[in-house]
Amino acid sequence: MAGINTSNILQPGAISASSNQWSLISDLQLLTPQFYNKYVQKYGNEDFTWWLSTFGGMEEVKNREFFWFENRGKLMLAVSNLTAVSAPAAGATVSVTVSDGYYNSGTQNPIRAGETVRVASSNIEGEILTVDTTTASAFVVTIRPKKSTQAFVSAGSANLLAGEVLLLSGDTDAGEASDSINPQIHLDIKYSNTITEIRESWAATDLAEMTEIFYNSGVTGDVPAAQAGNSYYTLKGLIKANTRFKNNVEFKLMRGDKQTNTGLSNSVGAQGIISQIEERGETVNYTAGSLDIAKLHEITRIMDVNGCAKQNMWLQDIYQKQNFSDGIFKEFPAGAFVWGQGEKSEEASVSYGFQQMYIDGYMLQTKKYSNFNSEVVYGKTPNVDYFRNYGIICPMGESRDARDASKSYKNITIMYQNPPKGGTVGNAVRVWRHGGGSQNPTNGQMIDKVEMITYKSSRVTAGNQFVIVQAS
Repeated sequence: MAGINTSNILQPGAISASSNQWSLISDLQLLTPQFYNKYVQKYGNEDFTWWLSTFGGMEEVKNREFFWFENRGKLMLAVSNLTAVSAPAAGATVSVTVSDGYYNSGTQNPIRAGETVRVASSNIEGEILTVDTTTASAFVVTIRPKKSTQAFVSAGSANLLAGEVLLLSGDTDAGEASDSINPQIHLDIKYSNTITEIRESWAATDLAEMTEIFYNSGVTGDVPAAQAGNSYYTLKGLIKANTRFKNNVEFKLMRGDKQTNTGLSNSVGAQGIISQIEERGETVNYTAGSLDIAKLHEITRIMDVNGCAKQNMWLQDIYQKQNFSDGIFKEFPAGAFVWGQGEKSEEASVSYGFQQMYIDGYMLQTKKYSNFNSEVVYGKTPNVDYFRNYGIICPMGESRDARDASKSYKNITIMYQNPPKGGTVGNAVRVWRHGGGSQNPTNGQMIDKVEMITYKSSRVTAGNQFVIVQAS
C-alpha cells in the first residue's frame, strides 16, 4: 500500500551546527528590519505673516479691493532752484525758476507771493514778491532778501547755485494791517491693494489611506481635516500639503504682486509687503560683508527723516544676519525699553526669535528670515538670488488716515475676506472634504480629497518709513 504523500514538506527541518548561527539567520532572511518608527524631518520653516497674524491680528474687508489715504509729503514745504543766479547784489531782487514741487501736470506748486523763504545752505532770508505761473513745471518767482546788506546767495558762493534748496517758511514779518495770503492746500494720496485667492488640494485613494507603513509618528504640522483612512503615509502627505499651502501663502503675502497680464486666471492678484516697500520705502545700499556701525547710523538718520516708529523689526537674509553676529550686539545692548502690545510685545518678539539692539533712540529687532534665501527654502543655489544680502526694516507703529483722524492703521496689517460658509473655517482658511472615499462622500469614486483656500492680502501704511537694506 502506498504511503501518504509528503512531497510538500520541505526537508530537512533542522541541521547540525557547532557554532554561531548568525550567518544562517541572515541567509534565511529572518532578521527583522531595524527601522526608526518615527518620520524624520530634516528641514524647518519660518512664517512671518502667520506670526504677524497671530500676534498682531488680521483685519477683515468686505470687498476685494481696499484702500486708505496718506498725506502726500512732509508738512513743511520746500522747492529747488533750477538754474544758477549769477552774482546778485546785496539787497537785490533775484529771479528764480522753480525746478520741482509741481502737481496737477505742473500747473500747481506750493510757492506763493508774500511767503518768507530761506536758502538752506546759508540761512539767508528773503520774501517771495511775485509768482509767474505761465509755464507749467517752470514757474518763475522773484525773491528779495530781507536784509539790504545781504545778497540772496548760497553758502560759500557769490551766486545762488543751481539745485539750491529754498525752504518755505510761512507768512512771517507780515507787517501792520497785513492782508491774507493764499492758503497751501494739504494733499492726500490714495493707496489700494486687493485680496487674492490662494488654494491647495490634496487627494488619496482608498487603498492608499488604508495601508500600513514602517513609521507611525514624527511628522510635525497641522492636519487641516481628518482623512478617512488610517495610513500614516497619506496622513503625512496631507500635513505636508497643508504646510506647503501655508508657505505659499507666506510667499505671496511677502513677495507677490498684482496680476495684470492676459491669458491667465481672472484673479487680480495682490501686492505683497516687499513689493509695497520697494515702491514707497527708502533704500540703503552697502558693500556685502561690510555692514558696520557707520552704516547703522546712516540708516537711523534716514529713519529720523521719515518719522519712523521707535520700535522696528529688521528681517535679514542669512548673509546680512551674519554681518551682525560678531560684535554688533555687544556694542549695543538693548537696555531699558517700553514694549507695546500684540506683535510689539516682548513675548511676541521672543517667540519669533528677534534679537534686540538699541541705537540712536531706535529699538531694532533683528531676525534671520530664512525664506529670503532660495538655498534654504528650495534647496537650489541660483547664481544670482534676488534676496541675497537683503533685509527690510519695518516700523512697528501706527499711522492716521489722512482723511479720517479717527482711523489709525498699523504699519503692516494682514487683510482678509471671510470665506463662504461650508466646510471648516479657521484663521481665514476654508477647508472642505469631498469624494466618495472621504468622510463627506459626494460621489461614487473612492478617493478622499481635501481642499484649502484663503482670501488674503496685506496693507503697508506710511511706506516711506520702511527701509530696504541691500548690498549693491
